[in-house]
Amino acid sequence: MIVTDKFVFVHLPRTGGTFVTDMIMKFFPSAREIGYHLPTSLLPKEYSHLPVLGAVRNPWEFYVSWYYHIWPRDIGKPLFSWLTDNCKEQFEGAIRNALNLGVDNNRLDALIEKLPDAVDYRTRNISNITKDSIRKVHGTGVGYYTFRFNQLFGNADEVFFCRQERLRTDLIHFLEQVCAANDEIRTHILESEKKNTAEHRHYSSYYTPELAELVSIRDRSVIERFGYVFEKAPAANHAQRETIDYQDTSKCHPMAAIP
Repeated sequence: MIVTDKFVFVHLPRTGGTFVTDMIMKFFPSAREIGYHLPTSLLPKEYSHLPVLGAVRNPWEFYVSWYYHIWPRDIGKPLFSWLTDNCKEQFEGAIRNALNLGVDNNRLDALIEKLPDAVDYRTRNISNITKDSIRKVHGTGVGYYTFRFNQLFGNADEVFFCRQERLRTDLIHFLEQVCAANDEIRTHILESEKKNTAEHRHYSSYYTPELAELVSIRDRSVIERFGYVFEKAPAANHAQRETIDYQDTSKCHPMAAIP
């Protein structure tokens, strides 16, 4: 979470937040980070009057970007071990596990046992998921993306969301609304390179029809709220070479088996 004297930015992972954060830190002298992926529920009262900025992404695309971002970086961490059944599952199996987060209580309990009771939000590159936060998912039927959205934004009625697919124009629009835009900022937003990207094909090529349908069920609330749909790749993209076609499981460091 970044706070400034004009607004607050809450960073949902894999939605373009690194780009937004870099822009804020560059152009707003009052900006400071008060917690890595800190949820709005923990926003200090002295900032509660400020408008809140967030970002969202098509859930089908989110899961692909998220998976290839945490592989192989997070191999030794509890969430990745849980997702992949200690590196036995690749994309399809891992994302099915993520989508069934709020459905399979036995697996969820196994994950809860491995999570911390509390996290230090001053520490970067952590999952920021505690036992208490994920216990709330029991019996909800929601997928991982919806869980994280709800965890970070709550009911989100007062949040201005930039959609990742039009991040730059939405960001400029928000800054204009809060009287924080100028020509230098607009130029920077429109011309700067993307940040912290994950390399992969068009997201649709990773999904079986059944897995794509499961996303539409588990993350229905976010999909309906923002009008997202599952889109096929443009014809030209089908020939694009994929640089991450497989997982080298020799890099895995299996943790204790999860029941």
